[in-house]
Amino acid sequence: MGNPIADTWIYATVHIDNEQGGEATGFLVPRENENRIRVFLVTNKHVVGQDKEARANIGSITLHVNVTLPDGQLEGRTAKVVLATETDGRKSIREHPEADVDVLAIDVSHLIYRFPEIKKKLVDYGAFAFNDRLKELDITIGDDVMIIGYPHGIRHEGTAYPFVRAGIIASRIGERLQDAVPDPKGGYRKRTLRGFLVDGGIIPGSSGSPVVLKPVIGRRVKRTIRLAPSPPILLGIVAETRYAPIHIGGDVGDTLSFAGLGLAFDAETIKETVELFFQ
Repeated sequence: MGNPIADTWIYATVHIDNEQGGEATGFLVPRENENRIRVFLVTNKHVVGQDKEARANIGSITLHVNVTLPDGQLEGRTAKVVLATETDGRKSIREHPEADVDVLAIDVSHLIYRFPEIKKKLVDYGAFAFNDRLKELDITIGDDVMIIGYPHGIRHEGTAYPFVRAGIIASRIGERLQDAVPDPKGGYRKRTLRGFLVDGGIIPGSSGSPVVLKPVIGRRVKRTIRLAPSPPILLGIVAETRYAPIHIGGDVGDTLSFAGLGLAFDAETIKETVELFFQ
């Protein structure tokens, strides 16, 4: 493999099964602490459980990973990760403190160190597009992105490689979004979201997928055309698939169909979640 996506993000992305039979995506982020690297699986809160109470009662998730065989070939395997809550002293999970920020991190250091044969790449903060880097590289609406993950129901036969899809940034990145969602008490409530929209055919199973700047040649940055490829830096994490009402006609009324849009939370929220382990 010879492109930046294949050399990094393909091996940083992991397929997740939860106890409810759901499938989703996550990716591996390292963080050094006291001369030791800890490794975290970043995904969405709803991938583990739909609400905080449900997540507290989940015992484990299953990861699909590639392992290197003695002959150098890769083979897909599964690995169970036991989840622990704050109350049992192990503290393996952290959730972003803002209720509407659907980002969660799980400490999987024990798995990574116990099984060094797992083929992986770790994507540290240096590959994150924080606000200053968004400005430095003039990343904006209309830029090409790649979404790496596991669309529902599609798998490689013998390996756990993810799939790569193309898209564009569909809203102003760096500017918060507003929408309305159903309220448990009836009606709707407004949300202010620290994220952006991606137009890329986001479908179920894509939750937790990294959204990465596409490494293209010829992006315009600060009024200069760059001949070197753009770095495949992390812009955010997919959290929601958006639907649109389609009118059927007659007495059938409207039905919902995929709008081709996905909501992604920005890279800052991912770092904030991981950093909760060190407070």
